[in-house]
Amino acid sequence: MTKSFSLIAALLLSLPLAAQAETPAEQFMSTWDRDGNGIATLAELEAMRGDVFASFDANEDGMLDLEEHAIFDEARANDVAGYEGKQREQMQKMADGMRMEATDANGDRLVSLDEFQASTVKWFTQLDKNGDGGITLDDFAMKPAQ
Repeated sequence: MTKSFSLIAALLLSLPLAAQAETPAEQFMSTWDRDGNGIATLAELEAMRGDVFASFDANEDGMLDLEEHAIFDEARANDVAGYEGKQREQMQKMADGMRMEATDANGDRLVSLDEFQASTVKWFTQLDKNGDGGITLDDFAMKPAQ
């Protein structure tokens, strides 16, 4: 198997099975709140995104090319497919923060680790609905600031 199907990738691909018992918010927190304290910080998201990037960079060249990104897209789509209705919409919004259009800053259809990480702040800000500097389960229950 290629590196793109490393442990992290396998976990991402298997999440729909777990998602049936968890809300999108619970699934997000169990994955991204690395220290389990109930608050996912920007530093935790950056660290996890670095791990995610590495798991899908099959040829270890520091870039996600179209083929590698397609595998990553499939993993996220499988995750979203585990939900229905409003929960599916919520999960899709979370997944959208890692799509190529959100991470390929220079539009060359290759995503470097720097580009991938640079988009973390915007993704974090979108998820931190109350703007308190940490993502909690409460952020998923809140409506976006108007």
